[in-house]
Amino acid sequence: MTATTAETLRLSVTSIRSQPARSALAVAGVVIGIVTVVLVASVLVGLRNSVALLFRELGTENVFAFHRNGDPYSPLSDADAERRPLSPDFARQIERLGGSVRDVGVQLIVPVVGGSRVLSARAGVRESDTILVEGVSPNFFDVTGTEFITGRSFTPLENRVSAPVAVLGANVARALFGSNTAVGRSFLLAGERYYVVGQLAPRQGTFFGENRGDNMVSVPLGTAQRRFPDADQTVLYVRAQPGRRDQVRVETEAIIRILRHLPADAPNDFTLSTADQIIAQFDRIGVQIFLVTLALAAVSLAVGAIGIANVMFMSVTERTREIGLRLAVGARRRDILRQFLLEAGMLAGVGGALGVTTASALGALAAWFVPTFPAVPPAWAVGSGLGISVGVGMLAGYLPARRAASMDPVEALRYE
Repeated sequence: MTATTAETLRLSVTSIRSQPARSALAVAGVVIGIVTVVLVASVLVGLRNSVALLFRELGTENVFAFHRNGDPYSPLSDADAERRPLSPDFARQIERLGGSVRDVGVQLIVPVVGGSRVLSARAGVRESDTILVEGVSPNFFDVTGTEFITGRSFTPLENRVSAPVAVLGANVARALFGSNTAVGRSFLLAGERYYVVGQLAPRQGTFFGENRGDNMVSVPLGTAQRRFPDADQTVLYVRAQPGRRDQVRVETEAIIRILRHLPADAPNDFTLSTADQIIAQFDRIGVQIFLVTLALAAVSLAVGAIGIANVMFMSVTERTREIGLRLAVGARRRDILRQFLLEAGMLAGVGGALGVTTASALGALAAWFVPTFPAVPPAWAVGSGLGISVGVGMLAGYLPARRAASMDPVEALRYE
């Protein structure tokens, strides 16, 4: 650092420190804008990673078939209400006719609320009313790559005879049996006793701190069909032979169209998706949200820029004699320009640093209440926030700095 640069930096710091209240008001808009951008970016990146992990847990080689659009647990739209559910029997036909199909898992979603019924699970004095219930084929956990902490999946025989057995998610097992193993113990579900044969490991993919798979009570598909005849929402997990997922998608679409007797010119009345497609869709939504956030933050940054420009114009006016004296004793005009640009950049940089720090603190606070809440600022968001803030400051300070650098030394020295 040259002596001139060091002196310019010292003067800039002195000027900012001499008017702390005015400087603080000038950077308030920058702080708000950077907090907004960084915090929203942090949440979106965290959620994107969680969604990616959640669906990749269900199998990157799988094609998901469902009669509705969107999440199976989301409310029905008017268009979806007119679609017929898929049949669990389609699994055998797809596996038999699909040349690229390895196997097909079946998930039958049991409504936990219906009429006056609210499903809950109870073991002794312990009860959980936040459960989800599904009937699954014996191969379902293998198809989705689900990890067991202890126990096993269902056998084909248990499925055929509608055995009262169950596999519990991590949260349900802990709610009903505490830290003890759940395997070999029994619980009541909808007034019927079930025996636990497997306990799942906590799932990695989370969404706002929770994976619904951890709240799942899984029973054999045959048991669910017998015990819950109103359950009709079926999701098929079609696992492809290695490297043949695209072929499986084409084959599955053709087979389901045939099974549902759709005319050649009729659109599909079902949805096929893969983990990559779902993640890409979330990315598109995330980009739209982020663009809206940028537009809102730009308003705040514009207010901050106006505040910085106002402060710099006032500073130039108040220091007219100082500028004239520096020019008279040999200071170059570019040194004056650099000094005021540096002051503006430092003002905005302080605002950017405060904004990043505030966003990080808010994210840490949220994570303290919800440990898995995805709000840790990514490095690119921190760097972008600081860079944008300094850029805004330099832009806002250019006109005041140019005015200072273009002063006539004689006229400046006469200024009162």
